[in-house]
Parts: sequence; structure tokens; C-alpha cells
Amino acid sequence: MTSGQRKAHKYIWLLLLICIPIGIYFSVKDLSFSSEKTLASETEITKKDILKTVQNEVIKITTYKKVNSIEIILKTPLKNATSVAYLLNKDFTKGKFIGQLATVGVYNFNIDKEENIIGVAVYDALKETLITKLTF
Repeated sequence: MTSGQRKAHKYIWLLLLICIPIGIYFSVKDLSFSSEKTLASETEITKKDILKTVQNEVIKITTYKKVNSIEIILKTPLKNATSVAYLLNKDFTKGKFIGQLATVGVYNFNIDKEENIIGVAVYDALKETLITKLTF
């Protein structure tokens, strides 16, 4: 390597040392990691306003009167990484998208006040297969 190449090599590596961390920061700063997941203690206030509750071995679903929300408690981990929840239509088909379910925990989703909730279906978004369905 000549002295000019060594000098250029040094400046290129210094530039990469600065640019790569900055690029990584800007690429991950806007990612959301299940921001809709809340702790169970946040919903304890509205337990007296329960409208409907139904459960099976995988999930428990609760709807509330005053806050226009639906709470989904995922009891066991799902084998599908891309699990999403949908409201059911009157003919028990996949309706409005509610949100994504990632890990075991409590999920709260806001719904429209005028929606009549018949049930909830959990689908694998990639394979378009039904994981579980609960009706009220």
C-alpha cells in the first residue's frame, strides 16, 4: 500500500465508524414494539364496567362499557409469530382488524362506540389460517 492509499483507507474507516452507528440509530428509532400492551393493573379500575367476558385455553376476551375497549389476555404463547386479532362480522367472518398479539400478556385495544361485538378471531397473518375464534 502506498502512503496515499493508507491515508485514504484510514479516512474511509473513520467515516464508516461514524456513519454506521448513526444509520443504525435512525433505522430503529421509529419501530414500535407492541406499544398497545399494558399491565393488568392499569385495567383494574374498570373491572366493574365489564360488559362481556369469554375465554378458552388460549385467550380470554373482556369488553368494557364505558371505555369502549376490548381486553385480550393471551394465556399461552402462540406458535405463530404473526398473530393478529380481528372482530367478527354478523356472519362470523373476519371483520375489522384490532391489533397484533405477540407474547403472553394483556392487550387493550380501542374500538368504535357503535360497533356491536359478536366475537374475536385470531389469525396467522402470513398463512391466513385461523388460530382460535371466540364468540359472545
